[in-house]
Amino acid sequence: MARCSPLLAAPLALALTGLPAAAASPGVPTPVEGADHLDPWFQALRAAAAGQGVARALHYGDSTLAADGLARTVRDRLQARFGDAGPGFVPASFLPQWSVRSDVRARRGGDWAWRTILYGGGGGRYGLGGIVGILRPGASVRVEAVRADAADAVQVRPQRRLEVWYQAGVGYGDLVVQLDGVEARREPARAAATEDRRLSLDPPAAFSEVRIASSGGTVPVYGLVLESGAAGATWETLAVSGVGSRSFSTFAAEALAPQVAQRDPDLVVVMLGGNEAGYPVLSVGDGAGYAPIFQAGLDTILAGAPDAACLVITPLDQGERELLEGEEPGMGTGEARSKRGMPNLVARQREVALARGCAFWSAWAAMGGQGASVAWTRHRGLTTGDLVHLTGRGLEVIGGLLSDALLQSYDAWAAKTPAG
Repeated sequence: MARCSPLLAAPLALALTGLPAAAASPGVPTPVEGADHLDPWFQALRAAAAGQGVARALHYGDSTLAADGLARTVRDRLQARFGDAGPGFVPASFLPQWSVRSDVRARRGGDWAWRTILYGGGGGRYGLGGIVGILRPGASVRVEAVRADAADAVQVRPQRRLEVWYQAGVGYGDLVVQLDGVEARREPARAAATEDRRLSLDPPAAFSEVRIASSGGTVPVYGLVLESGAAGATWETLAVSGVGSRSFSTFAAEALAPQVAQRDPDLVVVMLGGNEAGYPVLSVGDGAGYAPIFQAGLDTILAGAPDAACLVITPLDQGERELLEGEEPGMGTGEARSKRGMPNLVARQREVALARGCAFWSAWAAMGGQGASVAWTRHRGLTTGDLVHLTGRGLEVIGGLLSDALLQSYDAWAAKTPAG
């Protein structure tokens, strides 16, 4: 089984745990910069609100996104206003150490393995979400789209469209798909050479549960698409804990672009850098040496969607403890402070984003900027205590600020842009 750093795994568990409310939530309203670059997505949102089509957004990120608190807030706000088009693409992680989705419930069975862009080993093929779940013979997963109601009771959301994105190759088995317990399709995953495939189903009636299984051999699966069949919005999180810009440019460069193109998003959101805040290059001058690192990862992700809108979101503020005499790097016990390279990281991401024609939103500024990672620890229930990660409730605060910024930008655009 793939490894995961305890530092990265812990926030995912904490984000799903009920915590006492903070006395007062911090956070600074922060506008989207370069919002005119979001025009293709705004056009799709307007059409969705009129009952025409789906406005799809793909959101790439690391453990901050993998906990889903931030994305869940944005997703709920968008779908409440523009329509619920379903979960969209759901990566085949199905394991909290990699990522979670609050709008999907998955139950695995049998023998699984994973390959991700964090550690490699996937032969350059990791699908749309940077992770491939390998179903060994007899392995399966049951997936349902869900929503929690006002009383936190989970309700299943029937869907009308299904796609399974998988890999075919030499010696593979059969991909078996069931809808509500009835076999709907059995596809051989054997091929003379490794290739990516997509199985699409539009059943005559809505379905509540999908079961995907392998039979007669291994079947690597990238993920599945669940859509409601109604006009509306999706906010599809494609996060793997521990990844950074180099993960994409190193392992995903060749195979990712056709996967992104196949999903045909109206907006691509990139929120990387949380695992890069300690790079020594960020502490040298203005951190100019970091720009090409981030640029390479951003270019890799955006290559498959040249006509989509793009949005760069910075990481949150991160802190560390001062090293006392004799202490090793990363093991400090002294005074808590923000990492010194954070201002340079944010400035370089902004520079790259705007030059690339992307909108830009500073989650770092929305959190409060330099020193925020320490200040937030004084608010009960919002941080995990590691000066890096937020709890689910803390992520909801940031997600609310991002939602406000996006909807305000849309309203300003709609007011000055005639329909049609």
